[in-house]
Amino acid sequence: MSGDHVGVRLRRWRLRRGLTQRVLAELAGFSQGYIAQIENGSAPLDRRAAREALAGALQISVGELTGRLDEEPAPALVSAAAMTELRSGIIALAVPAVTGGVEADERDAGVDTAVLDGFFVGCRYDLLVPALARTLTALASPPRDLTADARRLHQRRIVEVCSTTVATCVQLGHPDLTLVMAGEAMRTAEELAEPAHLGLANYARIRAVYATTGAARVADEGIDRLSPYVGIDPAAASTYGMHHLISAEMAAQAGRAPAATAHLAEAEAVAAHTGERPYDWFSFGPTNVMMWRLAILVALGDGQAARTMTAGFRPEALPSPQRQATYFIDLSRALLQGRGQEEEAAAALYRAETIAPQQVSASPGAREALRILLSRPRFGRDSRLRGLAARAGIRD
Repeated sequence: MSGDHVGVRLRRWRLRRGLTQRVLAELAGFSQGYIAQIENGSAPLDRRAAREALAGALQISVGELTGRLDEEPAPALVSAAAMTELRSGIIALAVPAVTGGVEADERDAGVDTAVLDGFFVGCRYDLLVPALARTLTALASPPRDLTADARRLHQRRIVEVCSTTVATCVQLGHPDLTLVMAGEAMRTAEELAEPAHLGLANYARIRAVYATTGAARVADEGIDRLSPYVGIDPAAASTYGMHHLISAEMAAQAGRAPAATAHLAEAEAVAAHTGERPYDWFSFGPTNVMMWRLAILVALGDGQAARTMTAGFRPEALPSPQRQATYFIDLSRALLQGRGQEEEAAAALYRAETIAPQQVSASPGAREALRILLSRPRFGRDSRLRGLAARAGIRD
């Protein structure tokens, strides 16, 4: 079997994605035996539907799978239809009258935010956006006659789902959808009056207004409201720490290094108090704070300090593909703030894509790093790098 046989390419991409034959078969809707036959060359991959299903499961273009670069490019990360559905879900929650007062059925009433969190942390935005749309619509029509405890649970779900929607829309480049959801999260959190959920909602507000001059003031308000609970409520403490991390990032981007350093130091102190919290909303703890430190160094233009800072650091200690992939994207950007480290920078991007392909495709930081690499001698002709750039939407 020749080195460019489609079965060889399928196996290469499967291993690069860290998938077994069984898992790939489940994702694509085939049997494991069929995958094995394609890989060993005993079954052709001549059906268009099969090529598209396998390429979609591997999150690459059909051309990258077959080796025929004239075939269509990789599909959009999230379809236009899915985004339209999400907009409808946002409207349903924000303006309940549009649902016509239809009561949710028993199936939809049991909103499982853990499933949404799994999609978000796993960077499966193609699955997350439709699930968010359905969940928002379900939350807009809760069962009547809720008990007090059930109502509070419903309010917590609204805050959590709205916050996830804000983070998702920011990641996918749809800031126009964030303000309504941030407002709903904050309004509901005020009614709920629980510190951790107030902090979560305020963090969503920061993300929604991040590009404005008032974002730092929103962050300061959240810090003030959360500070009395840091020593008594671990969830509120982690949210408080995240307020300092995002404040440090905003200060760094504004060139205010002393303020960035002060916020980062406070977040580190809180993380030392809370310890690792890998399964809370933000995966807060010492490992995540170290990841943010790298991003802040990049924002300050001091990426070359990363070589010392990251020596011996183990990002896999945090079981969040989203955070791990973001760390390697930031590491690539840090290395590219100097010269002579292009190989390491490219390797960091390849590592990020292995962990979470859709995070690389959705990340402005990854696209920035790719453009820099492609502009450097020799790397502009690197076929593997150009393939990664194409999957991230860079078509030059």
